[in-house]
Amino acid sequence: MNVVLAFITAGVCMCGFAVTVNQLRRGFNYRFFWLFSIMWLFAAASFALLAVYFLTNRTDFFKIMNFFGILMDILALTSADTLKREQIEPNKLAALLVIDALIIVFTYIVPDIILTSLFNAVAVCIVWGYYCHCSYLVYKRAPTAMKRYAQLWCVGTILPVFGMFSVFIDVQMYTFSISMSAAVVLMVYAYVHEPKLLFVLPFTALRLDILETKGGLSLFTHTWNRQSSTVSDDLFSGMLQGVSLIVKESLNRGDVQEIRVSDAIILAYRNPDFPIACVIVATRPTRSLRDALRLFAERFYKEFSDYFTNVSDVAQFSGAEALVTACFPHVPVYD
Repeated sequence: MNVVLAFITAGVCMCGFAVTVNQLRRGFNYRFFWLFSIMWLFAAASFALLAVYFLTNRTDFFKIMNFFGILMDILALTSADTLKREQIEPNKLAALLVIDALIIVFTYIVPDIILTSLFNAVAVCIVWGYYCHCSYLVYKRAPTAMKRYAQLWCVGTILPVFGMFSVFIDVQMYTFSISMSAAVVLMVYAYVHEPKLLFVLPFTALRLDILETKGGLSLFTHTWNRQSSTVSDDLFSGMLQGVSLIVKESLNRGDVQEIRVSDAIILAYRNPDFPIACVIVATRPTRSLRDALRLFAERFYKEFSDYFTNVSDVAQFSGAEALVTACFPHVPVYD
């Protein structure tokens, strides 16, 4: 029975790998998807090796499976950090690498099954405990429209922990295989149907404004979070006047610049060939937000440059709403 369940779990992990790669092919080129596609592939290899180990009872296969488990721990930690802040924290990774080095020593160089199991348990507790923490934060902070998928995601991250502890208590693999298969299904279903879950924690985008830099006229506004009290409308209208002066004088290199205020970050982009600046207000600057702003701005300049000679008629820029949808598909909406 253990052999059958291990092969079934390997097949489910391969399905998770295939679905995640399909997301990448569809244009969701996010670091998280790259990490998770590799992790599901390694998970499939681990369970396939586990099935072979059950069939042959040869410890060589168990040792190879242990190596894939180490790689999975590293990928899980880096993907959790990506989920939380879109970048990897070196201190956590360094601590895990030290533990993984000890696992390698006591598995391959100085074989000791007790110490290997101990350090494996420590690595699992650290990595998946942190992952469950990040998943709970996603569920807690997700917009109402995304709560259902956030809940599935959270349950999916908890199930492997339940399965792992069941293995430590009882040697049988039934619970672990079943819980791992269910976890793959729930997690993949959640982030495929709602990729914006991956960006709930790194930042909250509040609004996007397009400014005419000579007079500070707002040509177009898009709001993702009207409920936020970070910046009031009156304060923001005055802030735009100051931003228009800043971008007029300083953004001459066609790059994204940051302007920090008390509770928010203003990302501004201006192509020096045009008297137009694109401005985003968010709680935190991230690479994906900068890249999306740069893409939006360049496409806006290309599509609407013919109207820049007469900017008084702001209605002619209403078509930029389609660009927002195309360039910011990952930004959660809180309205």
